[in-house]
Amino acid sequence: MSQIKKSNPKISFDRDSYKEGTYKNHLRHGQKRQINRGQRKQRRGHHRNLKESYQYSEEQTRKADSYLTHPVWGLVSFVFIIWLIFYSTFSLGAYPQAGIEALMDLSALFIRDHMAIGWFADFLSQGVVMGVGSVLAFLPNILILFFFLSLLQETEYISRAATVMDRYMHKIGLHGSSFIPLLMGFGCNVPAIMATRTIKRKSDRILTMLMIPYIPCSARIPTFLLFSGIFFPNNQVLVLSLLYFGGIIIGILMALLFKRLFFNFGIKDYTIPLPRYKRPSIYNSAYSMWEAAWQYVKKIGTVVLLAVIVVWALDYFPLEKNTPPGKERVSYLESFGKTVHPVLEPLGFDWKMSVSLITGVTAKEFIISTLGVVYKADEGANSGEEINTSLMARIREEEVFNRANALSFMIFSLLYMPCIATAYTIKKETGTWKWALLSVFSTIAVAWVAAFIAYKIALLFIF
Repeated sequence: MSQIKKSNPKISFDRDSYKEGTYKNHLRHGQKRQINRGQRKQRRGHHRNLKESYQYSEEQTRKADSYLTHPVWGLVSFVFIIWLIFYSTFSLGAYPQAGIEALMDLSALFIRDHMAIGWFADFLSQGVVMGVGSVLAFLPNILILFFFLSLLQETEYISRAATVMDRYMHKIGLHGSSFIPLLMGFGCNVPAIMATRTIKRKSDRILTMLMIPYIPCSARIPTFLLFSGIFFPNNQVLVLSLLYFGGIIIGILMALLFKRLFFNFGIKDYTIPLPRYKRPSIYNSAYSMWEAAWQYVKKIGTVVLLAVIVVWALDYFPLEKNTPPGKERVSYLESFGKTVHPVLEPLGFDWKMSVSLITGVTAKEFIISTLGVVYKADEGANSGEEINTSLMARIREEEVFNRANALSFMIFSLLYMPCIATAYTIKKETGTWKWALLSVFSTIAVAWVAAFIAYKIALLFIF
């Protein structure tokens, strides 16, 4: 979770009490300087009063903590808050998401009706609009998530959540201070791993780093939103909640395993400071949301676009007899996908799903952008026909997909290595590739096993 740049509250003045020019020409220099000092002192006092007014009293804080840090009610409150954030992310984000998809449709229609058929038109339509646009469509959901997480940080609730989880963290050989980097992992795993520097003992830091990759970062959200919206529309919030808490539980189980294998010794107590509650600043939360939006859009315009170009080129070429891609032509991407497909076929994936997961090793946003490229939209033969560029609509029409392999796909996306940057950050923070490689291979193995079990069970019950 990114740090929020605090801004000083604006100080209001009574304009009637001071009229410019009234005393300007009548006061001596020393008198004016003394008045200026008095005004600055008064303003500083006003600023302190405003700052303190944002905080609740100690009595109010104790009363709130009697519930929010309670062993039972505190945990119930935490689960409810997370559920409410997910529900808001779905319900509020659906409207702007539909608007972005409508703009994608208009862009694809314009390209089809005003450009000659060829590789460049195909690149703009299938690559940029449907590849990059598929990732951009989930920007509103990302913004809403970061806004609510920022509100939690503004109110000083984060340290309360760490206190609630402290007793549970002790059972896996850690303490509540490790929960704060884990909670940051919901935003991005890389800064969460860097945040483990605040943990004093090295073994606790390493164990926390090995848990963080199982925390669902924001880059995974588009994949969850896509497949849960298609195959579990009536239980979307429940599915996303189970995925998030499932990732946390599996991370805890792996921490227990790693604790027994590598760090089988006691823990040290660690106190977590609990500052007074504060009224959240909408301005600061909106600023944090804007920063998240800018970083997300910048990533889409750089690394995601580059990945889309590579994936589109591998899917478009080679051309046979200077003809555009057809059903009988095998592209470079398809050849590669069918080579690695046997490894992921037991999970219910076709070669296109397998390729998207492999590109997702670089960054999880590439899963959606790759799916947007390989599952092409039918552009129609006539200029009057509509084009539906929504990735949801395209996947819904594919016969290979069902609720079982959709669930398997989400679980695999949840559990395997978030990105190369996460592995490199673990190596950088620990000073060795040992723990980074352990994290990479253990997450892939856990993801394969969990997805396989989920797929087989889903075929029996929810297919």
